Order: sequence, then C-alpha cells, then structure tokens
Amino acid sequence: MSVVDLAELGDLERTTLTIDTPQHPDWLRVFPVAHLAEHLLGRELGRLAGLSALTGHLRQDVITVRFLVSRTGRSALDLPRLLELRDTTSADFEQELRVLAAEDAILPASLRSTGRLPAGLEQFRDAWRRTTPRLRLDREPFVSGRMRALLDPGSPAPWMDGLVTEAAEAAGGRGSASGRWVDGAADERQEYADALAAVRRRLGGREPELFMDGGPLDQYCSPASVFLAGLSAYRSPLFRRLREGPRPVYSLKLFDFPWRRRTFVACVTQPATGPAAFSATLGPRLAEIVAGLGTAELRTVRDEGCLAVLDDLVAVLDFPPRRAWLPVLARLNDFSARPTDLARPVLDCTTDDLARYRDDFLDAYTRRVHRTAWEAV
Repeated sequence: MSVVDLAELGDLERTTLTIDTPQHPDWLRVFPVAHLAEHLLGRELGRLAGLSALTGHLRQDVITVRFLVSRTGRSALDLPRLLELRDTTSADFEQELRVLAAEDAILPASLRSTGRLPAGLEQFRDAWRRTTPRLRLDREPFVSGRMRALLDPGSPAPWMDGLVTEAAEAAGGRGSASGRWVDGAADERQEYADALAAVRRRLGGREPELFMDGGPLDQYCSPASVFLAGLSAYRSPLFRRLREGPRPVYSLKLFDFPWRRRTFVACVTQPATGPAAFSATLGPRLAEIVAGLGTAELRTVRDEGCLAVLDDLVAVLDFPPRRAWLPVLARLNDFSARPTDLARPVLDCTTDDLARYRDDFLDAYTRRVHRTAWEAV
C-alpha cells in the first residue's frame, strides 16, 4: 500500500467558509436555524469527493467550516448551491435534528434547538433564507511555513530554536527525580495512574469513557496515532455511522497519550456517556464497526488520520510547554525529537500498518470494555 504522497499534500489548500447573518444583530433569535444549517452544510460537504479534514463550529450566528481540498478539485464546490442547501434531503434534515437533540444535552438552555425549529425541510429552507446568510471563502496552502519545515528534511527546524533543553536534563537520563523508576523500568501501575490523572486534568476533571495502556512508547507518533485520529475524523466511516440512526453520537474522540515510558489510549464522548454505560452500549458497537472496516475505509482512516496528526504535531511544536516535553520523552525512550523525524512514521504509514494495529487495538480494547462492564455489575 502506498504511503502519503507529498506531492498531493502540496496540492492541498486550507479552505475556510465563513457564513454570518449581519442583518440580524440579535444572534440568539437566529441561532437555532444557523446551528442546524451548520450541521447540514457539513453533511453536504462531507459527501464531496477529494475533500478532507472537515471541521465546523458556530459562534453566536457565525458559522465557520474548515476543510482541505486540492487546487484541482475545488471547482466542484458550488457555493450558491451549498449555501441554499439544495442537495439536502428530508432524511438528512430529520437525522441532523436527532443529532442536535443529542447536542442539546451539553448546551445551555438558551442555545438548545428542541422545539425551536421548523418541522419540515422546506419550512427550514425558508427560515434559513430569511436570515440572509452571507458567505466568505478564504484559502491558503496546506504545506507552507511551519508545515513545510516539518515535512522537508532539508529545512531548518524553527521550533527547536531556544528549546528548554533543561527539561531534558531534569529527566536525569534513564532515571527520574520522582523516584518512580525502578532499575530503568517504570512502575506501570503508577504510570497508568499518573497518566490517567493527567488526562482527567486535560478534560477539566471529567472521567474518560475508556482509558487503557497502549504499550511501550517508542515513537511520539505511530500508526496508532494515525488510526485513532482517523477514526475520530468527521469523515471517518466510524464517526459517520455513529452519527446515523435513532440514537446518534454527537461527538467521539479517540486519542493516544504519550506519557513517560508508555502510551495510553483514551476515548471521550459528548455528551458524556460514562465508562460503565459506554462499555455496556456504545463500546461494543464501536468495536463491531472497527472490526468490519474494509480496505477502502481504512484508506480513508489513514488519510484523515495523517492530516490530523500532522496538524497536531505543528500545534505541539508551536506550544512551548508541550514542545518542552518532547526531548524528555525522546531521551527516556530513545527516539529522535527532530521535527522531521517525528513526522516520518506518519508519512510512511500504510493501510497495512493500520490493519495490523487494528487487530492489536481491538484485542486490548475489547478486554478493557469487558472488564469495565464486569466491574459495573
């Protein structure tokens, strides 16, 4: 299987669609309609071939949708047709109403959509037109500036200039000042507890739906990183199936968490499901979908995952506290902290790599889900 093509990456553009309703200063009055329109716009864009890394959000009455598309493929974007939601079907409309109902659980009462939207698609299109939406399109190359330096081995590594190398020295080579390393090997139970505490802090104190040991940390990024990020992408076959049906999932995020000598895998849903309910309901469904992914679906997971991990790497290297951790992890685990070396496993990842990792992931994942379900009894 082929790896990510650098020439194709160079042809991609970051595209941002911004839609606002400037004639309606009371944004709360148009928010429910704009919110559903944002969902439907994402749904229509998600069907277009050659488009990737699709995300969107709504702030007051301003919709922002971002995605990557090739320069040659952007001609397929029919913006007037998109803005008017001409390709939206009644089934699309009804399903996104169900997704909004799930999202209502995490929104304040003033922003909830239930009971505040037209009952049918044509009435909704009329309501959306009456908001007089105005669209703006912005483009920039995906591979430029810091991304170019990350992908080009001959480019300088600006992130490493002035790096806090004292952090690496504080790690004490193969030991640790915390006293939690024994003969060069981590106390795995303590490391698990410390990593879980760190993830909880990142999540603002909430418990992840699932948390499991992902094995020794030998690279900051790996096929595991690509696989988990790709499964969480809006266009992934897993995410799209979980958004369908009578009980859709609003948001699901799978991610790996490099920590000292091991990596850990976490899963977070919105609205929060909780570990016990997740293991009893959504967890087995997720495993069934992942186990059945075909080659073409794994290719979508790989492509979406690669783009997501590359963007995350840029964010890590551009943020001093996280960037300062890299030499610590690299020194403890004998991998390179050079930015271009960090990107290499991502660029070299194949669908065969993902298929092999999927088997390992499902084995550990199902054991964790069954254990949590048993503990809840």
